[in-house]
Amino acid sequence: MQAPTGTVKKGESAKLKLGSSLFARQLRWGLLIALLLGLLIMLYQGISDYRALQTVYDQANERVINSTLAVAGTAARTGDVALATAVTRGAMVQRSVAAIRLLTADHKVLAEQQRDLDLLPQSMWLDDLFGGVVTQNVTLYAPTQDIAQKVVIGELQLTFSPHVYIAALYGRIQLSFFAVFVFALAMTLGMVCVSYFIVTKPLLQLIDYMVNINPVDTNKHLPLPPPYRHDDEIQLLGSSMIGLFALIRNKVEKLAKVTEALQASNQTLEIRVEQRTRELNDVVEKLELLAATDPLTGLANRRALMGRLKNAIAVWKRRGTRVGLIILDLDHFKTLNDTYGHQTGDMVLKSLSAVFASVLRETDLPARVGGEEFAVLISDEDEDGLMIVAERLRKSISEDVITVNDQTINYTASLGIACLPSKNETSDSDSMEGLLRQAREVENIIDMLYSVADQALYTAKKAGRNRFEMGELPQNFLAAGE
Repeated sequence: MQAPTGTVKKGESAKLKLGSSLFARQLRWGLLIALLLGLLIMLYQGISDYRALQTVYDQANERVINSTLAVAGTAARTGDVALATAVTRGAMVQRSVAAIRLLTADHKVLAEQQRDLDLLPQSMWLDDLFGGVVTQNVTLYAPTQDIAQKVVIGELQLTFSPHVYIAALYGRIQLSFFAVFVFALAMTLGMVCVSYFIVTKPLLQLIDYMVNINPVDTNKHLPLPPPYRHDDEIQLLGSSMIGLFALIRNKVEKLAKVTEALQASNQTLEIRVEQRTRELNDVVEKLELLAATDPLTGLANRRALMGRLKNAIAVWKRRGTRVGLIILDLDHFKTLNDTYGHQTGDMVLKSLSAVFASVLRETDLPARVGGEEFAVLISDEDEDGLMIVAERLRKSISEDVITVNDQTINYTASLGIACLPSKNETSDSDSMEGLLRQAREVENIIDMLYSVADQALYTAKKAGRNRFEMGELPQNFLAAGE
């Protein structure tokens, strides 16, 4: 018996080497997790080092000020230049002091010292760490017991720079990074090696065992899995394989018999499925036609009209082609129903659909949108063309005759027209672009177009019926690009 399709052959088992994809995945994820943990440790250590150095930096600056004030006051009061020079040199011993200047009460410089900051370690974070380079001006007073009678004898100007402390922080961060990297590498290698010898290696041996066994071949005995001295899940997995292979052999024979029976019945089933599919497609087509058609007049319904109108508006937005909409409402239709009955009203509606068929083009779409209200979607016609079509419809409707019980019935209709202009009909290209920018949504354009046509219909009704009126687009809509 042949091996099932998709079974790994013996020659391919050599590809499953020790340290294959499982080991590599363990190594990658181990390194990633260890590196992330190390980075968190380094971040914590860096923040701790920064706070510690910040404290040292602030304390050192405070000590410099406190230790310099008394002597600086004496030098400023006596005007002793030598003492002032000694004070400034002593303050410069502190690494955070960038410059110091001692002034008398009349702002005369007794002594000053400063470092060349360009020779210090530079950093792009100089203004963000440790408060940056700051200058403190300390006023010196003559010693007195009366606070209200303090006399200014000079001023001590100290400039502090964190250059050296930022360099120290960088050094600590680099040392932490190196230590974290070594820690992550050592921890990952140790964990991966342990995982390899405990899990990965026994699993690879079991995989090699599975690849070299064909449980479907009933002519050979099933060999035992590779020896494993620990009583754990891996040994249980090897034992389970033996039971699974035996179960597979038992099921293979039954499966072969069932397969033959299924193949025989499958041909019959395919024929039935194909037949049912054809029937279902026919039903779907009929349902789609019913969903888009008015059952009384055979015209498109409101849903179908809105679908076609959306497509026409989308083409208008891309290419600027004309889109026209005529809304038609029968005059005094309620009176006609009350006088002659609803069956006669239905005959009028059906006769109106015949008028549409005789007057309109095949590309035009008449639709019944509700009761005695109809709409006609006309593409690629300007306002003059729409008015010609509307007049033909009005005239043909007024000449249409319905005969009921030897009675002749005439009826009329009022029409409202709305038209979206083409790109060439606008005053300039900017107006059209503005129109397109404002009318982004198709639904908004449909509502606007329908509203304009409906308002024009209302105007025609109010003006005496049996007539048409051309609606005008809103001025703010047409002038959007000006």
